[in-house]
Amino acid sequence: MDATSDVSTGTGHDEGAYRRLLEGTAAHATFMLDADGDVSMWPAVARSLYGHDPDAMVGRGLERLFADDRGTPPPLDDLLAEAATAPIEIEGWHVRDDGSVFWATCTVSPLGTDGADGYAVVSHDTTASKQRERMLERQNDRLKEFTDILSHDLRTPLSVVDGRLELFRETGDPEHLAAIEATTDRMEDLVDDLLRVARQGDVVERPETTDIGRVLDIAKEGALSGDATCTYDPVPAVMADPDRLVQLFENLLRNSVEHGSTSSRRESADDTVEHGSTGNRTESGDSEGSEIPREAGKAGAPPVHVAVGPLENGFYVEDDGSGIPTADRDRVFEHGYTTHEDGTGYGLSVVRSIVGAHGWDITVTDAAGGGARFEITAVDFTGEP
Repeated sequence: MDATSDVSTGTGHDEGAYRRLLEGTAAHATFMLDADGDVSMWPAVARSLYGHDPDAMVGRGLERLFADDRGTPPPLDDLLAEAATAPIEIEGWHVRDDGSVFWATCTVSPLGTDGADGYAVVSHDTTASKQRERMLERQNDRLKEFTDILSHDLRTPLSVVDGRLELFRETGDPEHLAAIEATTDRMEDLVDDLLRVARQGDVVERPETTDIGRVLDIAKEGALSGDATCTYDPVPAVMADPDRLVQLFENLLRNSVEHGSTSSRRESADDTVEHGSTGNRTESGDSEGSEIPREAGKAGAPPVHVAVGPLENGFYVEDDGSGIPTADRDRVFEHGYTTHEDGTGYGLSVVRSIVGAHGWDITVTDAAGGGARFEITAVDFTGEP
């Protein structure tokens, strides 16, 4: 039975008009609760939105519709007490019979005096509005970040230029001009990296089925250097922007190669945080490396090994280098954060932006061998490895 099968058309109206009416309100569901808050009527429109059969819902409490791991409603008694005198509106993540979740706005209205005859509930799927709200929040957050960066990161080199220019006027020493040139080059790198971060933060609107292995092969060509190696344990295909995914892997691979030297693994763990690039970019100009020479690690150091493989709901990239100190892990994705004097601090920031643009999550932890491990989760797989 579907949402239109139990509709009587009524005089003067054809069945097609009613079907169009119901199709236009397919994101809505109306049902009833008894005075105790249990479902007493579960019509076809409710089944259409939630997927639950009437037998599974009648006599059950409203809380069954809320996704426990994504947000729960107030205690049912409190909710009904509030709704007994006037309609109330609650929002939260709801769960369908197939386990999928959606953001819903529910209006609960009393029937009779103080809800003595039960309650009418109208549930509306507002996932699209919630996604737009989150996108605006992300954009506002990014705008604030860029404002902070521009006011801080560019102010410092401008002060250097101003000071050196004054010294040159006083002394005529060309050394000050060389310092000014180096500083303006760095400012140019900062601006370029900021623009990359801004572009990568745009939401991916037209993802396509993407082969992780193929993307990784492209990234390895531009990011692996020296004797560094990378192994791949197949990951199922994902819905993604393949070009941005190449850039994600390029940045993570560079992070491992340039800062994951296996010599003195715990001697200088701070140096393992990949912090952006002022050089060594790929031909596309989109990967953020650093000014560390492209030969992997320190002189005479064993080559770093990187592994990429699947997770239950995503994939990981890990290396056998010295890892990232626990104290740095909350900050490594921040714009401009760096422990390397020549870094701009935008390499992992670009990674975070790409991950966020896909609606995924990223965390950093220890690899089994003590290196750095990045886990990208909340990924939707579309096929077999």
